[in-house]
Formats: sequence, structure tokens, C-alpha cells
Amino acid sequence: MTEKREILHELGEEELLLPALVNAALRANDRIKYFFTLLQAARSHADNPGQSHSNLRAERESVGITDPDFDTVVGGATRAGQTGYAIPLAASVFKEISTAVEEMIAPLASQDPAGAKTFEDRFARLRTSLASSGEEPVPGSLINAITIADRGDGTDSLHQLVMDLHKAINALQAQLANEDIDGALGYLLTDPDRGMVRAFMAGINRTAPLKFGHLGLATIATRSGDKLVIQNDIGLTDAHVLVVTVKDQTITITYTDIHLPRLHFFQSLFSSFPVQWSDTISRTPEKKFETPVYHLSVGTFAARDETDARDFLTHAGSRIVFLIDWNRARKKLRNFVPNADAIDILSRAADEETGHMAFLELGGERLIYEALELASSIPLRYGEPLHEILGREQTMEYLQFVIRTASKGLLAGTSRFLLTNEIRAELLRYFRTAHEGMMDLCEEHASYTIEIASIVLESLWIASDQHDSTAVSRNASRSKEWEHKADDLVNRMRNISQRIQNPEFFIDLIATADDIADYLEESGFFITLIPDHSDSKDIFFELRNLSELVLKGCRGYLKILIAFQEFHRTSEREDLKDLLTAVDEVFSVERLSDESLRRTERVIFEQCADFKEFQLYLEIARTLEEATNTLLKVAFHVRDNMIESMNR
Repeated sequence: MTEKREILHELGEEELLLPALVNAALRANDRIKYFFTLLQAARSHADNPGQSHSNLRAERESVGITDPDFDTVVGGATRAGQTGYAIPLAASVFKEISTAVEEMIAPLASQDPAGAKTFEDRFARLRTSLASSGEEPVPGSLINAITIADRGDGTDSLHQLVMDLHKAINALQAQLANEDIDGALGYLLTDPDRGMVRAFMAGINRTAPLKFGHLGLATIATRSGDKLVIQNDIGLTDAHVLVVTVKDQTITITYTDIHLPRLHFFQSLFSSFPVQWSDTISRTPEKKFETPVYHLSVGTFAARDETDARDFLTHAGSRIVFLIDWNRARKKLRNFVPNADAIDILSRAADEETGHMAFLELGGERLIYEALELASSIPLRYGEPLHEILGREQTMEYLQFVIRTASKGLLAGTSRFLLTNEIRAELLRYFRTAHEGMMDLCEEHASYTIEIASIVLESLWIASDQHDSTAVSRNASRSKEWEHKADDLVNRMRNISQRIQNPEFFIDLIATADDIADYLEESGFFITLIPDHSDSKDIFFELRNLSELVLKGCRGYLKILIAFQEFHRTSEREDLKDLLTAVDEVFSVERLSDESLRRTERVIFEQCADFKEFQLYLEIARTLEEATNTLLKVAFHVRDNMIESMNR
């Protein structure tokens, strides 16, 4: 290469070599990233020898390194003393890094010798540590000095030099480009290459408006040997780069990122394609990589034909915009939901092609906090989880609405003032008035109680006719599940009650009603204890009658709540009549239940000879009757509140 440069210089045609030098520099950059990752993975394996590890073979092959001996480096690394590491082929690794850095400087020196001198001087200072490292143990501090970009103390590092070189080479590459392919800068391309680039740019251009003016998505394409290489800068972070190579119908994606969660998110965006991802990073202990270093992932897609390859490239291009400021959006959403839910919201935003940048543009978490302050009478604290107020599903639904509305609105040119008001109004719909929001929880709780009462009645039929203890146990588990959901509503009610005025009525109502669910769940458990051989038909007949009354009372209680809600909205006489009729129905159920309990007790005393069964049947009857007593309490509680409100 040096001899060719000198000849071309003599001929005055050195610029003809520049594209090849730039391509070689970019390949050298890929090799350096591989060796940085190799050193990090080797140290991680030495520190945690019992954990599984990758030999980085896929990464090695993707950057064109043919020596398979490097696949032994990670597995052969061990600790050497307190701070050192015995790393196989360490001298070769450092030599390869040094050579690759020289290749990165070469095109810059060819184009601007004076400007390149700064890079040469920096490398001259930094390469001393590389040259002095042979087969002796490699200090952990040296690995940090090489692989960490910003150590926070202002000192230079080899990683920082490589990133600065890469940025300068990208700028030089842009100057070399002699054609524009739908927004991508290209050079040395063939006609088939241009078709592939157009497919990639179709995806880029389809979703690019979703970045809303943010810098990023610049794309450069070139032919390098037997491969088409497409590079996208994604955003502003130096280490956040996507390189796509196309060789025949095999497409390789090399992705680097400083945020490991975003790397995993990026991989998930290709779930509809059979991409084979190397799991290098995911097998490495995460805390070892929670430092200012980048993470590298390689994915390979084997297309069936040219159409399949272009479809994949279009999809890949369309996904990149969803990586811009992804980590910032995730952190904003984490103010309101757990981390996993925040990532799920961002995934859905990508699937819908709405993205998250508009949400950030409109203020991010401030947008929602301001809406919350308007939706509730007591201001909320920053960092307070919204899912503890609205519940997980409703919070997820609302945040998806926010992201979708912000994106579609800004794309359509809707004023920011109108969008923020729409977002606030939607949250108000979730909260509605304090009365309606809390009464909705009471109605949902009553629905769970009806489900449990239905299951208890079904279990009594099974126990009496089928003698299927497995089915009864399964029903008891279902009852327990519904009872847990009812408890969750009680907790949500308590959370909401801290933010509204005069919540005592609703707290007392749902807490008392929760006793009904508890009694019924307890009945379901007792039924599981009935022996399969039990054949007390008269006892079961009376217990079923009592259980049917409880179910009727639960349904009557729900009617009371619905009528109360309607009367609160309308103050219509018909709604008041419906409420009082439902209260009377529950009152009648409680009276009939008292009579049913006496009949049941009489039959149990007359027909049950086994003491344990005797006690068991009495407990089932008792808990069912206690449920009807509690139903009457909540019915009168609602009626009295209604009368009191009419007298205000």
C-alpha cells in the first residue's frame, strides 16, 4: 500500500487511492471494536470463570479476521495476581490494535497531513503501553485505559482516539461520496448495490419524520471488496453506530451501543425475521459492562432471494429512528411504570411507528405530571409511580395514548397547546370525578365477588354430584385468584384516596365488601375438604340453596352500586327507585339466608354422624351466611350515604 501511494503521488493521482484507504480504515475500526470486546470479555471470564462465555467467533468472522486462534482468548483467560490477567495472544491483540489504528490514520494523513498530525501525536503517546505489553500478565488498569472512552478525569484513551478517528473518517467519507441515493451518500457502488441501498433508505425515509428534527440517521454506502457496506450514524453518540453488510444474499448487522438495554431492545425489533444474533454481551455479567464502554452485537440474516433481502433492509432502516434518545425516553417513562413496562411501551410505539421523540419534544414526564396535577385535587410528587394510582393496565394504556397522540399530532401540525390539553383531558377521563373513579373500583370489586360466589356454587354441585375433588380444588384456586384481584382493588382505592377529598365513604365501602370476598373464598376452601365418599344429599341441597342466595345478594349489591352511580349523575327519580329496589332485594336475601341457615343446621345435626364432617358443613354454612350479613351492611352503607347526600 505504501509503494502504491508513493507511485500515485508521483503521478499526481493520489486521490484515486483515497476511497480504498477510507474503506480500509472503516474495516480497521470494526476490527478494533472486536479486539476491545475481546479484551473486556477475557477479563470478565477470568473474573467469573464459572459462568458461560462466548468465544466471539461470530464477531471475529463478521469483521474479516481469519485467524481462529483468537477464539481461544476468552476461554483461556485467567487471573494473575490481584490486579493482573493472563490473556492468551495478548501481544498479538495489542499488535493488531496498533496496526488497525495506523490504518485509520492513513486516509486522514493522505488528505490532510497537517490535520492528521494531531492524531499521530496522540497515538504516539498512547501506543507506549501497547508496545510494552507482551505475554506477561496484563494489568486490569491497562484494559481500562484502552477500552474506556471517557474515564472522567480528562485523560486521553485509545478508545477515545478511535472514536475521534472514526468521526473524522466519516466526514472524509461524506466528501468522497459522488452520488445521492434517496438520501444516502454513496461511492464505488454497482447497480445491484444501488437497489439494496434504495431498499434500506425506503425504511429510513418512511420513519425519519418521527425524529422531529433531532440529528441523526445520516447514511453512507460503499462497495468494499466483495461486500456492500451501509453505515448509519443513528444519533449523536460516537459509539452508537449501525453497519450493515450485504454479501450475495447474506446480510450482517453490526450494532454498537453504550446502553445494554437498548441493544437488547434493538434485537427485539427484528422478531419477525429469523435473525441469528450472537449472544456475546448477554452472557457477560451486566455489571462488568456498566462502565463507559460500548457493547457490540452481530446479527446475521440469510435471505431467500433478492426480494427477501430488500424487505429485510427496508425493515432494518425503518427501525433505526426508534433508537434515538431511547434511553432518555425509557428513564422518563420509568417515573410512572416499572422498567419492563416502560420498555414494552417503547416497543409498542415502534410497532405502531409512532415512536417516542414527540413525547420528549412535548416535555416528557413534565407533560404527565402537569396533567396529573389537574386531574387530582392533591399535587403528586415527582417520581411517584402512576401505576399505583390508576393500576398497571390503565397506566400502560394511558402512556401509550400519550405517545401516540403526541406523535400523530406533531406530524399533522397540531398546536402543542392543543395536544397538551388533549393529553390532560384523557387523564381526566381516567380519573373522572373522585366519586365516579372510586365507585368504578367498587363496582369492579363487586364483579369479582360475583365470580367467587358463582365458583362456590359450582363447587357444591361438583362435590355433591360428581365427587371430583380435583375439579373442586381447581375451583378453589380460581377463587383465590379472584380474591387476590379484589384485594388489589382495595389497595388501589387506598392509593387514590390519598389524593381526593372525603374518601372515607369509599374506603369503608370497599373494605367491608372485601370481607364478602374473603368469606366466599374461605367457603370454597372448606368445600375442598369434603370427602369424595360423602353422600349427604339433603345437606348439599340446603348448602346450595344458601349459596344461591349469596350469589343473588352479590348481584343485588352490584345493582345497588350501578344505580347509585346513575343517581349521582342524573338525580332522576327512576334511578333512585332502582337503587332502593336493589337494597330491598339484598335485605330480602339476608332474611331468607337466616332461615336457610337454620334449615341447613337442622339437617346437619340430623344426618351427619361424623364429627369432622359435621364441623366442616357447619363452617361452610356459617361463612356463606356471614357473606349475606356483610352484603346487607354494604347495602345499607350505600343507601345511607345516598340519603345523606340528598339532605345536604
